[in-house]
Amino acid sequence: MRTQTLDRSRGGMWPWLGQRVTAVVIIVTIMVHLVLTHFFAIGELSFENIADRLASTAVLVNDVLLLVAVVYHALNGVRMVAYDYAFRGQGARRGFDAFLWVAGLLAVVYGIWALWVWVS
Repeated sequence: MRTQTLDRSRGGMWPWLGQRVTAVVIIVTIMVHLVLTHFFAIGELSFENIADRLASTAVLVNDVLLLVAVVYHALNGVRMVAYDYAFRGQGARRGFDAFLWVAGLLAVVYGIWALWVWVS
């Protein structure tokens, strides 16, 4: 049973492990985000002081880590659902994986750019 679950035709072991690891990273970084935002906040939570908050290295690193983990987790979930219902051929799967990697990298770069505007 275990080899069937982690079989390459069903997604593979590394994406399976990545899904579990990013789930834990998301839970931890969301908790850290909430603590940094609501308990160690610099003034009132408002649009005006977002730059002050993101100037803190801890907040910025936590938000970037959260961004990367959420994008990987979400796109890997889409990949697994698509593998369950479509993309039976190896070529189609590789093309879909390439599309998801490009979409994920674009999302992460855009997210970091959006955060960077507040910092600089």
